Amino acid sequence: MKWMSTVVAALLLCVGCTHLSITKDVLTPDYLLAKGSKQITFLGDNDHPRFSDDGLRLLYTSRGRATHKGAQIYEMDLLKNKERRVTFSDGDAFDAIYMSDAEILYASTTDEIKESPLLNKSFNKDYPPSDLYMSDLYGNDILRITQQPGYDGEPLFITHPTKPFILLTSRRGDLLGIYRIDLKHLPVSLISAAKEKEKRFPTMTPDRTQIAWVEKDLKTEEQSLVLFKLKGKIPFVLKKGEGLYRDLFFAPRAPERLFYSILRKGEKQYQIEVYDTEKQCTQVVFKGNDSLFSPVVTNESTERLAFVRLFQDKKQIYIVNLPTDLGPCLETPAQATLKE
Repeated sequence: MKWMSTVVAALLLCVGCTHLSITKDVLTPDYLLAKGSKQITFLGDNDHPRFSDDGLRLLYTSRGRATHKGAQIYEMDLLKNKERRVTFSDGDAFDAIYMSDAEILYASTTDEIKESPLLNKSFNKDYPPSDLYMSDLYGNDILRITQQPGYDGEPLFITHPTKPFILLTSRRGDLLGIYRIDLKHLPVSLISAAKEKEKRFPTMTPDRTQIAWVEKDLKTEEQSLVLFKLKGKIPFVLKKGEGLYRDLFFAPRAPERLFYSILRKGEKQYQIEVYDTEKQCTQVVFKGNDSLFSPVVTNESTERLAFVRLFQDKKQIYIVNLPTDLGPCLETPAQATLKE
């Protein structure tokens, strides 16, 4: 279904091989390739991968290319191993996701900076002045969704036969919180925001009954993972005090698993973990010598994981079959100690 009108396999895996770095003219062993991952991007600085419904295409943000320094949206055909540029914005375009086989949703700074050049001369790079847009997969037929001054980003499109909507992170005044946009009538409604807390990286459970986000206490700087039940509007803290969380994503298939990237206390690099909400079990998916971000999982029986690796000051995207056994729960030793 085309939501714009509503509003107006074969991955080759390399095991035990070496990787020719784009930024360094020597052959270096790559631990991720040795674990069966395939590097997808090689040019520019890439982030925020998102699979198409069939898992055969990948959207992502790329900056630092020969033709553009700012961020633009690209799409990779995973069967042909061929990428193409989707957006040609004057400003940065980022956080793209699929809405259908033919349409995407993304954030862009283009209009915000033009409309308020003096106000937006200096801004927080984590929350740039931006709005949400819909377009076809060729960057034409662009429709602006939000027009509120400030930051609108990290969108999540939720499909529905009659009531499709968007979850997003938005800074409105001094509040950074989670909002919802009804795509049928375009009203924006608040889900959660508070003066003493920042809330971002919204994601939704597959049954669409709960939303998770990262919450930061501005007084203590402590971060937590919060699960919010829509029916009763009740927030519940899943985890807290472990470190810095980011890039939340619920796997499409059961069991209910929340993937995220975390910089744990005492660690130097971000790692990818998954939390089973039913078993209350945390497992490490990937950990290495480099920071790893933005995990996303396909909706297929043999799940594939796409993620970002920061290597030699550049972010590149990798894909790997998600292991069926990720080892013991991180909570087990603590629980055993308490029982004793």
